[in-house]
Parts: sequence; structure tokens; C-alpha cells
Amino acid sequence: MARPKPRRAERNAGAFYSPDGLGMIPVPMRTLSDDYHDEPVDPPDDHEPEPEPPGLIERILDRLARTFGTGH
Repeated sequence: MARPKPRRAERNAGAFYSPDGLGMIPVPMRTLSDDYHDEPVDPPDDHEPEPEPPGLIERILDRLARTFGTGH
């Protein structure tokens, strides 16, 4: 027969009454400091994104402006 594993101690446990009211049930509880690790943040990107290529309407207007010699 296998031996049951011994219970490990909980670092921070709350206790609640059992549903049948005969005892207390230990419940592990955690805090935000258990989950939060303060780490330095990467510096923001300072480069500008590449300009988007001209769209269809802008290309048509440029071609008409060059054809008729006017600027837009």
C-alpha cells in the first residue's frame, strides 16, 4: 500500500469553515506582491515609421497635375 504524501505547510493560508460546519479548511491565499515583479521597461522606439506609398487617388491627381502643368 502506498503511503500518503505528507501535507506541505502553506506560506499564507486563510481558513474557512467546512460546508458541514465540523471544522476549518485551510485555503492558500496569495497577494499581488507574490505575482508582481518590478522589472525595467524597454525604452520607447524613437524611429519614425516609413511613409505610406501614395494611394490611387493621389497618383491620379499627380499624373493630371503633370499633364496639365498645375500643382495640387
